This record gives sequence, structure tokens and C-alpha cells, in this order.
Amino acid sequence: MPSKSTHASLLGYAALVQDFALSCPPPRVVSKVSSSVRLVNRTLFENGCEEIVYPKSAYRPRTGLSGQLEYALKSEPLDLTVLAALFEKQPAREQLQAWLNAAPSSRYARTAGHLYEWLTGQTLHYKLPAGAPRVPILDEADYVTGPAISNPRFGVIHNLIGTRAMSPLVRRTPALKAFLASDLKTRITRTIAAIEPGLLERAVDYLYLAETKSSFAIEREIPSPDRSRRFGLLLERAGAPGPLNEEAMVGWQNEIIGVPLLMEHTYRNKQNWMSNSGSQYSVAYIPPAVANVDAMMQGISEITQAGVSGAVDPVIAAACASFGLVFVHPFLDGNGRLHRFLVHHILRQCGVTPAGVVLPLSVVLLKRQREYASVLQAYSGPRTRLLDYRLDPDTNTLEVKGPQPAWLYAYFDATRLCELVAECIDYALNEDLPAELLWLQSFDAAMGRINQWLEGEQSVLSLLVRLIAQNDGQLSKNKRGQFARYTDDEIARAEEIVRDAFSHSKSAEPADIGGPDGAAS
Repeated sequence: MPSKSTHASLLGYAALVQDFALSCPPPRVVSKVSSSVRLVNRTLFENGCEEIVYPKSAYRPRTGLSGQLEYALKSEPLDLTVLAALFEKQPAREQLQAWLNAAPSSRYARTAGHLYEWLTGQTLHYKLPAGAPRVPILDEADYVTGPAISNPRFGVIHNLIGTRAMSPLVRRTPALKAFLASDLKTRITRTIAAIEPGLLERAVDYLYLAETKSSFAIEREIPSPDRSRRFGLLLERAGAPGPLNEEAMVGWQNEIIGVPLLMEHTYRNKQNWMSNSGSQYSVAYIPPAVANVDAMMQGISEITQAGVSGAVDPVIAAACASFGLVFVHPFLDGNGRLHRFLVHHILRQCGVTPAGVVLPLSVVLLKRQREYASVLQAYSGPRTRLLDYRLDPDTNTLEVKGPQPAWLYAYFDATRLCELVAECIDYALNEDLPAELLWLQSFDAAMGRINQWLEGEQSVLSLLVRLIAQNDGQLSKNKRGQFARYTDDEIARAEEIVRDAFSHSKSAEPADIGGPDGAAS
């Protein structure tokens, strides 16, 4: 958390939060001026927040709303949540109007005026001076932008991602710049084209199974064979043309749940919440009010469409839309699996992943579950702590007693979320898929050699090879009874062959879910 310097004055968004007593999540960047430092001091915290302290002798910002808001828009990442909370205050509106009157050509006053009207739906008194240059809300060098829409009234180019009901911010970090420049679609196409078709078909069978089991495992669920089959079939249909609307979402959710009593026919019509693990008395997250669900889900649909049309990079659109869905939590159950399915659906609908191929993203998320949970908590925690609510575990109901504004949920910095999805894609493409192909090649080599001298049904020999490979080249004692027909010398020879065949491969497949035919070990 930012430090509490004794001789420091807040700047930008942090100053606006303090001066106007705003009840909103803290800004990601906290800027200060201090007499106790001589050089600019930057501190980056583990939660992604940053504190910047300027020497007082070298920096004298203007005070009041105009000075702090100009500094924020000029020097800090855009924070629509702080602005939405600020613009609810009548004194802020009055001071913003005075700023526009005094400096009608100022790009920052005009940007603030445009954002005020966009966020509140209310109109300011303003006329653009002749000759004022058009200015974008977001600089494309610093941010991933959405479709450019001109607002001639303020001379502003609105290029935010999404809608007023759902607008994530994505900063162009070095990691994201490198990923976006890597041309994912071409990389996937070349990787797939280089794989022998028969081998690819077997690998894809495994990848579908791995994605299915891992998506359930993240939720600490062991699905029945029927639920696994249905989810796998749903993954195969990901990317089908059609709008991302309530009908489609309800259909997918019901296929994921598969339990008639838990199936839903619309988005939720009551307030839901998430409990901390193992406790029905502790609230981890309270999603948006029912009244805001439809508009936020429409915003997610708009983000998806921007990815399909090419206005937003498909991976950015997939990450923003899928995490947006889990933040909205439009259903009472199945939101997490639907959120992860949506990444596959959007990537395939955008033509990034080809039909019939799935990247095992949930396998990677399962491996990085602590980090996955932390990015979700970075959104949920600050918002839930602001709410006044009453939980009644006896009746399984929760009532939000105080304000629950739509803007509290609508705007968030999605940069780390996009980086995480990009990292998972890279790992799945560069590590998991090659590892599975190598495993299959090693398996084929072992089977070919064992078939030359050891008699038995192919299913029995296949199981023998898998069990040896998955136990670091040895058949475990508790599995020995399954192969009583073979002598100890024959088993020892089989173990030697498997060790040799798998010497350059992982002994167990990723996710440890079984062999290439999907059989459990």
C-alpha cells in the first residue's frame, strides 16, 4: 500500500478522492509532492499499485479540481471509476463548468467535459472554439484502444474499449506490446501446419480432455463423465457464428451445469455473492445489482464484436470480455467455467484459433491458480469492502443496504488480466502442445518396440506403457497385479524400453489426466 509521508501533498486522482471525499476503489497510481525528497521517487507494490513522490522544490502543481484533474489526465493512467464518483458531486460539476468557461481550448478541460457527459448522461454548457485541434481520449502509444468515435462538440475522439456500462482499460506494457507484435494467428497456423495430421488429431483429443478437466478442477469439482462429455462438446462448438446475447449465454450455461434443477432461463434476478472458501459467513465478492446486469452484459457483447470486427485485438477482446463476465456473474452458478469457455469462443470466432483445435488455457490457469485468484481478488476485494450489506446465512440471502452504483463495477484496469491470458496462450502454444506431441511420439516409440516381442491386447500394452511412463519409468507395486501374465523380467525390459523412449519427454502428461486415449491412470 502507498506510504503515508508526513510532509506530502496528494496529486491527481488521489487528491480528488481526498478533496471530494469519494467512496471508490483507490487509484492504481498515487502521486504526491513532498519536501522530504530531492529526486522523483517511484515505488511499485506487489498488488500493482504505484506511488510517485515528486520533490516540492521542483514541482508546484495547480490546486483545485482543474489543476488536479489536468494532472491526472496528463500524467496518470485514466481512472474512470474515480471520475464517475467525482462527477456525482455537484461541486465538481460546478468547478468543471468553470474550468471549461475559463479555458475552452484546453485539451484536458475538453477531455474532462466529454467524459463527464459520457459518464453521467448530463449536458454541460460549452461551445468548441474555432480551430481547436481534435484530441483522443487515449494515446494509442500508451493504451490499447477501441473504435474511434468523434465527438465534434468537444473536439474529442472517443476511443475507449466497450460502452459506458462496461469499459476496461488496457495499458500497453512492454509484455503486451511484445505479445501483440508477435502475430498470434500466424504463429498458431504455422504450428498446426507443421504437425502430422494423425498426430495432431490425437493431441487435440487430449487437449480437449485436459481443458475440460482443468476448468472443473479450478472450481474444485470432479465432474461426472456425462458433464465432462457435454463440456467437451461445447468446447468443440466454440466460435459458432452468432451474437453474444442472453439466449446464447443461457444455452451455454445450462450445458455447463447440466442439472435440471440448477438450469436458468435468464440472467439472474436476485443478488448473488461469493463466499470465502469454507465459510458461509464470510463474503468474498458481491457482484453488480440485478438492475445493471443486462447493460453490462451488452457491454461485454460490444467488446466481443470489436474483437470480431478487428477494431480491438482478439486476445485483448477475449480477456476483457471473459473477465468482465465473471465480474458481472450473470448466473447463480457456472460463471467461472463460462468465463473460461468464452475465451475459446471469442478467439475462435475471431479466427485466431482454427476450428477443431483448443489451446489448454485452463491447464495453465490451474497451474497458476494462486495468481489467477489474485487478479480476480484485485477487482473484487476493493469493491466489496465499499459496500454496506447484510448477510443472513440461515436464509441464504444477502441484502446490499447502501449505494451500489453501476460505475463501481463498470470500469477496471484490465492490463494484468490481458497479460495473464497472453501468458497462458504463449505457454499452451510453446510448452503444453509441444510437450503433448513429444509425449505421443515417445509413447508410439515405446509401443512399437514393445509390440515386437511382448504379446498382449493393445489396450493392455497401452496401459502398461502409460503407467510406467507416468511413474518415472517404473511400474508401481500396487499396479503390478494388473499385469500378472508377465514375468518380472518382461516387466523390467518394458520399463527399460519406456525409460529410453521417454528420455527426452515428460514422464507424465500435462494435467496428469491420463494417456492419449483419455483413459484414467
